Amino acid sequence: SRQRQQYSDMKEGRSVMTAERVDMLNSLGFTWKLRDGYWHKMLDDLKEYKERHGDCLVPQKYAPNPPLGRWVQTQRTAYKHMLNERKQSSMTKERIFLLNKIGFVWQIKKSRSRN
Repeated sequence: SRQRQQYSDMKEGRSVMTAERVDMLNSLGFTWKLRDGYWHKMLDDLKEYKERHGDCLVPQKYAPNPPLGRWVQTQRTAYKHMLNERKQSSMTKERIFLLNKIGFVWQIKKSRSRN
């Protein structure tokens, strides 16, 4: 969107967007990065899963919500890439904090099976 582009330009010193306008858009809940909206929706789904099952160990092929199982695995992979610094990663300190806050398990033992 135009707002996102102007925000990006502002951070590089090339935009007319003001700090007041950024604050106003933030107060309205504006999503600066479109992928962040999806990420937070999946985090909410993970919180619901934890409420029902008591943990964050979503099976990769979780029938009630197949995207959730894939998303959880993607978070583990992104975290591993971030730690190894070999590949680009979408993992951020904020995301790590939010996942740790709900008891996310970063590494799963291969022999573990789900009942």
